[in-house]
Amino acid sequence: MKKINIVTFQNALNYGAALQTYALNKFLCEKYPDYVIKDIDYRNKRISNSYKLITPIRKNVIKWFFLVLNDIKNFSKNYKRMKSFKNFLNSNINFTSPYKSEKYLKNNYPDSDILITGSDQVWSTTIVGELSDIYTLNFGDKNTKRISYAASVGNANIILENKEDFKNKLSRLDFISVREEDAKEQLQKISNKHIEVVLDPTLLLKKDDWEHLLGNISSYGEKYILAYVVQPDLEYIKIVNDLSEKTGLKVIHFEKTNPGYNNVIKSAYTEGPLEFVNYIKNAEYVVATSFHATVFSIIYNKNFFIVPNKKTGARVINLLDKVGIKGRTFYDFNEFKNIDFNLKTDWNEVNNKLEDERKKSINWLVNAIDEKGEDNE
Repeated sequence: MKKINIVTFQNALNYGAALQTYALNKFLCEKYPDYVIKDIDYRNKRISNSYKLITPIRKNVIKWFFLVLNDIKNFSKNYKRMKSFKNFLNSNINFTSPYKSEKYLKNNYPDSDILITGSDQVWSTTIVGELSDIYTLNFGDKNTKRISYAASVGNANIILENKEDFKNKLSRLDFISVREEDAKEQLQKISNKHIEVVLDPTLLLKKDDWEHLLGNISSYGEKYILAYVVQPDLEYIKIVNDLSEKTGLKVIHFEKTNPGYNNVIKSAYTEGPLEFVNYIKNAEYVVATSFHATVFSIIYNKNFFIVPNKKTGARVINLLDKVGIKGRTFYDFNEFKNIDFNLKTDWNEVNNKLEDERKKSINWLVNAIDEKGEDNE
């Protein structure tokens, strides 16, 4: 049997990372039932350390000491969150044995007919610390086909700052696709291969696929605003509180401690990826900075508002442009405060555009897997 192995941020305790890991694995398993498909359980040290229950020692010992005190204070919450993620991933994804270092993976790589890297910000030097040989597939047998699917750099300036590194390390890939238009533009300047922009793996699956996964998870008993932000700031909090005041709805958020929201029902910090999707599905409004919160707001046709990250928000803007959604992005409270919070969207048109983009992305991926030769140069 042919073997496809995927490398991504499979061990990140992050809703988007977990859900895109599941989605690509699920899509490939259904599309290629005769293949053995696994996610390589590579434990990137930098990523693993960022999710440890107790922060590893740092050079600034005083700062580290206070971080550890905070870890101890929140140990129970962090442990429950970690357990929720591990239960989801272990129940839904077929993993290889663990690889705890880059060197070990390079010397003991799993047998693969096809290697796929992506999605997520696997080429972000900010997150990974470097342009990694693992996430650019610079390991394994020379005859293995290498594909990037919806790989992201987060901020395309990273490519400009590391041109030679990107040029050299991506040269081994047979097919290259990314998640953002600006990343494509920058990579195309330094590569002799065609580069495609495709949808995030979570959008390869349809609403019915996610409904099937959710099963019988119950909804919360009252109407609410779902607030999901990667790093809450004052402008974002003002927007959430303003919407809560205008609608009379309370807030469910995902922070360890309330950063300043009024009328809070609860924090869902300890809950897992399925619950994250379910909270979006059943929300009256979603206010988020997150790309994947945007994705599921679109899948479930929610009334949502996005406050894009000023450095990495391109992927959100690209997605909204692709499906024709306008008027739902705000960078500060002054932009938001006078809008009609019941802004209407033609969801039939959006869903049709999304389906067109889904077909394009599926066709690209299937062609990359099934083609025998290299991509057109």
